[in-house]
This record gives sequence, C-alpha cells and structure tokens, in this order.
Amino acid sequence: MGQSVLVFISHSSDDKESIVEPLVRDLEDCYINVWIDKRKIFPGDNLRKSIFRDGLDKADVALIFFTENSLKSSWVDREIKHVLKDETNKGNNYDLKKIISIFDSEKTYQQINNRYPELTDDLLHLMPNDYSKIDLGQLVSAIWSKYLTLQGGDTETQRQILAKEKEIFQRDKEIQSLKNLINEEKSKNSKSGLFSEFDSYLKSGKINDFISEKDEILKAGWLGIKNVTEAASARAFGLIDLDQNAPGRVYVTEKGRDFFNWYLLNHD
Repeated sequence: MGQSVLVFISHSSDDKESIVEPLVRDLEDCYINVWIDKRKIFPGDNLRKSIFRDGLDKADVALIFFTENSLKSSWVDREIKHVLKDETNKGNNYDLKKIISIFDSEKTYQQINNRYPELTDDLLHLMPNDYSKIDLGQLVSAIWSKYLTLQGGDTETQRQILAKEKEIFQRDKEIQSLKNLINEEKSKNSKSGLFSEFDSYLKSGKINDFISEKDEILKAGWLGIKNVTEAASARAFGLIDLDQNAPGRVYVTEKGRDFFNWYLLNHD
C-alpha cells in the first residue's frame, strides 16, 4: 500500500471482528497503512518473527488497543514489552515516540495505568465501540503527528511528505480496487465456461439416467460403481471418480456437485 505511515495494531484476537477490523477500515480510508496479523501472517510463517520483526520493528507507529480482552492477552503483553524495550534502548524512557495507546473505556484506562503507567502519560485516546468521527479524527491526527515527528525536518517539508504519501496511498488503493474487479470478472468468466461445459454434458444425452438418480447419488456420498447408471460417462466427464481406498466404489467429485447444483437451479 505504498509508502504511507505504517501502523501496527496490537490487539486481542477476541476483539478482531467486533472492534479492530472496523477501525482498520476507517484508518485505511484516512490513508493509514495498517499492519494486522490476519492479512500479513500466512500458514507456515514463523509467528514470533512475523509479529515482532516484520510487524512491530518495521512499523512507524505501534497502536495498542486496550480492552477487557487485551488485558488478558499474553501476546499483547509480549508486544508491549517488545516495544518498550526497543524504546528504552533508544533512550526514550519517557518520550515513547512510537506508541499510541487507545482504550475502549475509562475503566480499562485505569487498569492499564496501574500495570503500565508509562503508557498512559499522554492524553487519553478513548475509542469505544460506537466511536464518533471526532474520535477517529483525533486518533488519525495523533498517528500522523507521531509519524511526522519521527521523520524530522521543517513544517513545510512534513506537509509535502504527507501530501505525497496520501497520493501514493490513494493510487495504490485504486490499483487494488481494479485488481479486485479484474479477479471478479475472471471468476465470472470461469464459471460461465464451466456452465457451458455442463450444458454440453446434458445435451450429449450420455448421463440422463445418471442425472435421474441424483438424489440417491448425493445422499449416499459414495456408491458401488456397478450400482451407478452410466458411471463410465459420468467418470469421463469428471463428475465421479474411483475411491482409491475402496476398490469398486466411486464418489461424487467437487465438479460433480457443482454440476448437480447447476442442474437443480436451471433444469429441475
């Protein structure tokens, strides 16, 4: 997503769907590039390496979202300690340049104030579930303020950097939208081709009896090949296949299920 400010969001997975993902969408609409584990970590990746080295260490700002759930999260606790250790090593014992803490309630704020007092020195950033545009605007302003302070330079230079990176971010969003549209069209064309193929099977007349037994075939899941009418044609069309673990038995393939769904929607 271009070279826009990169924000790592430390959060509890229990809050991801209800709180974090809506906030991520709002931040991205405001030209904020967000690092979130759901998008960046894939099966087989080293979890610790992905989060700490590829996520936290490379992020411009660490946004820590405190809720009742994150207070109980061991991962959030590790992420906080990692950033605090890095800040301390840079001599930033009091001026935590990289960290912004947000809270779902004042009650959570008080609990964190006891556990991590250094994280509550700044003004309270309260982001409840029903946060307003003003709340969001204050958070976005705080993020860019942190980022521009870290970039250094005079005010005019910072303003030019911000304008340029917004332009890059917006262009990348437009490119991604076009890619998504192209992929949707490819998917539609692929299905259209498959449906034409299904229509040719039907018109061939070679699987009419096989189709008439669809209810029994789908209900059984697998059948003895001798009990399937027109099994040879159905197998040639890829609608059924031999069960390698049970000689003499066949099962309906994924293509076969797609065929029956197509048939039920259009011809039954």
